[in-house]
Amino acid sequence: MKVHTLYATGLIWLSLFSVCASAQDNLNAKSLESLEDVSALREAGKLSEAKAGVLLILERSRIDENSLEMASAFSELGYILEQQNDYMQAFRSYNRALDIYTQQQRYESIAKTLSDIGQNYRYRASYKQAFDYLNRAMELYESLGNTLGVARQQLNVGLVYKSLGRYEDALSSLTQALRVLRTNDDTESVSLCLSNIGDIYRDMGQLKNAETYLTDALTINKQTGSVQQTAKTHQKLGDLYLEMGRFEQARLHLNQAVKKFSGIDAPLDHERANVALAQVELAVGQYDVGLTLLQQALLRATDGNFITLQTHIHQALANAFLEQDDYDTALQHAQKGLLQAREREELATQAQLLSVLVDIYSAQGNYQQAFNSLLKKNDVLEQVVDRDNTLIVRDMQTEIELDRQAQSIELLRKNRAIALAEAKQRNLRTSMVLGGLIALLLVIFLLWSRYKERQLTRTLKREVRNRTQELEVKNLELENAYRTLEQASLRDPLTGLYNRHHLEAQLPGEIQRCQHAHASGDAKQGNHDLLCFLIDIDHFKDINDVYGHLAGDRFLVQFAQIIRDVFRQTDLTIRWGGEEFLVICRYSSRDLLVDLASRFSESVRQHVFELGGKVRCNATCSIGFAPIPLDKSKPFEHNWQTMFALVDYCLYAAKQSGRNAWVGVSDVQSTMSTATESGPLASKFELSGARVSTSLNNLASIAWPENPQTEIPLES
Repeated sequence: MKVHTLYATGLIWLSLFSVCASAQDNLNAKSLESLEDVSALREAGKLSEAKAGVLLILERSRIDENSLEMASAFSELGYILEQQNDYMQAFRSYNRALDIYTQQQRYESIAKTLSDIGQNYRYRASYKQAFDYLNRAMELYESLGNTLGVARQQLNVGLVYKSLGRYEDALSSLTQALRVLRTNDDTESVSLCLSNIGDIYRDMGQLKNAETYLTDALTINKQTGSVQQTAKTHQKLGDLYLEMGRFEQARLHLNQAVKKFSGIDAPLDHERANVALAQVELAVGQYDVGLTLLQQALLRATDGNFITLQTHIHQALANAFLEQDDYDTALQHAQKGLLQAREREELATQAQLLSVLVDIYSAQGNYQQAFNSLLKKNDVLEQVVDRDNTLIVRDMQTEIELDRQAQSIELLRKNRAIALAEAKQRNLRTSMVLGGLIALLLVIFLLWSRYKERQLTRTLKREVRNRTQELEVKNLELENAYRTLEQASLRDPLTGLYNRHHLEAQLPGEIQRCQHAHASGDAKQGNHDLLCFLIDIDHFKDINDVYGHLAGDRFLVQFAQIIRDVFRQTDLTIRWGGEEFLVICRYSSRDLLVDLASRFSESVRQHVFELGGKVRCNATCSIGFAPIPLDKSKPFEHNWQTMFALVDYCLYAAKQSGRNAWVGVSDVQSTMSTATESGPLASKFELSGARVSTSLNNLASIAWPENPQTEIPLES
């Protein structure tokens, strides 16, 4: 039934893609028997035919009820849509493939699809989500022992670092990936790696190195026959030659890129190449032509929602209008581009746009704004200080090398003068004294030069050392500030327990670990259950009303300490609401559920709460609990929403049964012939074989609520 539902969406797409009708005659003439045929069409740049073919394969897989072929077809459809720059439709297609692979427990395919989704987020400039999915894919590949898969994820992570302007991290990831990819003869990934390393060298100003890498990448692209990668490398070479001032070569490569992008229906890439051509026109002095092309490209980029391209065009227009002394228009474009770059946390782009703002404000005579923009630029540059430090050291080394070569040339010239003086001494006896004096002066000068050289070298080393120490102090301060901010954002300030943000970061991974452990049979070798307790303080409102909110705060602090005393430090202890607390016990056993609930309830009853002054009181609590997963034999059957709703339902039952009680599900065994409890709990949650435990006299004493209000914490 799930497969049919997934395919229904695919049929909707089939009705939307009018290209299928125009490509049908071609497909009848040349039948597509497999997804390999579709992939060949895609790599050849025949995207319309490939899209029609993959939709027909989806129809066939629905009829045959072949869910794995359907998942593969959805993945292939995602690749095609991405090459056409339709990233949202590609994202939906990947997620449908992931649903099927997860149901079938195809771990290699799950890892590949997680990687595809991560790359899709990168294309849409959602870098945080891209890191999340790519790291999940890398961890899964590592657990499967797939070194090639790990290397491809290092390549993808390097591309995210490059987009963020973190060039040192990007080069580290890309070079690590390149070694493994070459060993495994993955030529397509090798060319992508070389192309992006060349792009990074261009951004760092090492243009000759960039040309070498990009030329090698283009050679491999032509060998593999990848139309899109060939077009992208042509565009990068065009950008490089534009920066080098070799405008004819830039125009040649960019025209090649435009031609190939037009043939494969890739609007975003096509517009990028058009923007670069416009910059060539500006560089050769054709301002009217260049500005017209840029403004037309900006309109198309806005219509297509190409955010990163919009930022790039705004920067190009700002520079162009600045050259034309149209400062107001230049300022508008620079500010728009800076706002977009900040939203995506692209530090390198921010620094470039802030530099443009400094030039604009200076040209306007608004020196206060220019100074403020310069300060902001320096703040951004401090965040990429590792890269800047590397460039500074390299420049210093270059200056030292130039000084050394100059001294060598000077030494050769002086030696030649000494040789000529000695020759004259042999012929003219009267010139011997003069020659000796000249030689002596030259020696003194040489010694002085060497002394000054050593002194300069020591000064440079001292400056580098001081700068390095300052950077280390700055990094330490930033790390401490980050840790402090992280703790403040993840903990409840009153009780010191974690808050919901921490739960959202930790719980999905814990649930997946637990489910996979039970699915693979590892849970038989140790404690792999998660125990979920939802705790509510009985009559807490009365404490606030009678003794005041300060007394209520003191009560909550002591109640949180009881939680720490009963549960382990490794457990997730969350302040859920005003008087509600959530505890997730990790690496535990469901056999301990009843014991922990009873022990905590008794600890609360025996504790005397100090409310300030001489005011003391006793209190009780109500608890609902359940294990994760509910059924060990079916670990993926229930999601987090269902499990939390079940625990909350048990908590309401304990409160409705008179409070000062605990009610929970200690186990679910669907293989049991008769359910232990077939009352409201079993019917509400469709549980078979649920074992209910309670501190009440018997199960009949439980007053099950009819329709409790359950707040679902987060998606599974």
